[in-house]
Amino acid sequence: MAERTKRFFSNAVWSYALQLVTIVSGFLVPRTLIGVYGSEVNGLVSSLSQIVSYITLVEAGISAAAVYALYKPLVEEDLSMISRIVTSAKKFYYKSGAIFVVGVALLAVLYPLFVDVSGFTGLQIAIIVVFLGASGFLDFFTLAKYRVLLTATQRNWVIQAVSIVYRVLYIVIIMVLAGFHAPIEAVYGVAIVPIFIRTGILVVYTRRKFPQVDYSSKEGDIDLAQRWDVFYLQVLSAVQSGAPVVIATFLLNDLGSVSVLTVYLYVANALLQICAALGNGTQASFGDVIARGQMETLQRTYKEFQTVTYTLNALTVAVCLVLIMPFMALYTDGFTDANYINLLLGFLVTFNVFLYHLKTPQGLLVLSAGLYHETRIQTTIQTLILIFGGILGGIFFGVDGIIVGACLSNIYRDIDLAIFIPWKVTHTPVSDTVRRIVLCFVKLGVAVAPFIILNVSCSSWATWIVLGLASAAWSTASCLVLTWLFEHDQYAGLLSRMKGLVRR
Repeated sequence: MAERTKRFFSNAVWSYALQLVTIVSGFLVPRTLIGVYGSEVNGLVSSLSQIVSYITLVEAGISAAAVYALYKPLVEEDLSMISRIVTSAKKFYYKSGAIFVVGVALLAVLYPLFVDVSGFTGLQIAIIVVFLGASGFLDFFTLAKYRVLLTATQRNWVIQAVSIVYRVLYIVIIMVLAGFHAPIEAVYGVAIVPIFIRTGILVVYTRRKFPQVDYSSKEGDIDLAQRWDVFYLQVLSAVQSGAPVVIATFLLNDLGSVSVLTVYLYVANALLQICAALGNGTQASFGDVIARGQMETLQRTYKEFQTVTYTLNALTVAVCLVLIMPFMALYTDGFTDANYINLLLGFLVTFNVFLYHLKTPQGLLVLSAGLYHETRIQTTIQTLILIFGGILGGIFFGVDGIIVGACLSNIYRDIDLAIFIPWKVTHTPVSDTVRRIVLCFVKLGVAVAPFIILNVSCSSWATWIVLGLASAAWSTASCLVLTWLFEHDQYAGLLSRMKGLVRR
């Protein structure tokens, strides 16, 4: 138990550290690219990166299925079965890797035919695609099988620590080479060096930590159960996260607009990660309660989790609504090749995060209860709403309309899960969730209202920080008071948990 607790905290600390570095990278790299090479180049790199990430989905489901399959033999110390599972995963990864290589090659050839990129030849774009795909190539053919073993043994912190090193080196290389105005393809060519460093460290660590594991077992392959259900949902999830950029790339055919959209989405994704971090480590806890059939504990804990999730959602989104436009004005100061000041877009991308996290407690129980197969239809509908809504919105309203499509898809999923989870898992009244969602809207309105009325502007980063501290303080105070007034039982339960944690 002590060892599991130690690993849990190690994983949590390194996870937050990696998120912080990723957020910093998400702001520094685009700022550098736009400042040196212009918005069109940033739009090109952003859209290519998104499409390459789609191609990596050929491996979706392998990791989750292999990790799940490893739990029992690891507990039983069944070395033979561990080796068979890792070997089977390796073979799946090799097959998927071959498909990935073909996909990257097709992207390199076809992208210039469909997207007009002034100042770039087809060969230059193909070179950039290859360099952006290098990380995926190494993952498939060298690292993936080791990553599965590290994850199953709760050594995620090793992956995260090495990924931080990789990400820092990546940022430094891009900023230094861009500072010397090196060709963009040369910048990303050198930027693949940290990928080899990351891969080498993890391979050596895993080989030394698990020397007894045979990665080429001849005892027969293992069927990875639920792989295709997980695969399907992971593909749809990736489509949902990346669809706005891809739709904007091919529908608008304006990489300057794509660059504007991606900068706003960087802010939204940072906000998304802050809220999502709350769920780290809780999926297994809910899964254990569900497996034991402890319905009363599940209902009480679920209500408390809804309360804290919705409170954090309202609080963080309120602060973001206050800060996003002053941030964009300061962040894009000096950019003249595209209009980065779009109040409506700033509101929409932030509000879309708010809508996304209204379903976080319910979505977590879908994963904890293993309801992958049972939710395929609903997830498919959500994805179709996003794609067709985004395309129609983009045709009539540009990037703003694309994000409206994303908002509509999340509204549908919020309603669906608010009904599905009480019926299928918690057996609580649907009205409980509806009441908490309404209160979440109230918390958001109260938290943001004073700053909308005052309409405070920022002339420097110092005043922006002061505004952020003021909005955070007010949002926290108002959300806690409203929670105490309208969800007193959950407030008391959470306070008791915190006191117990401090005492321990």
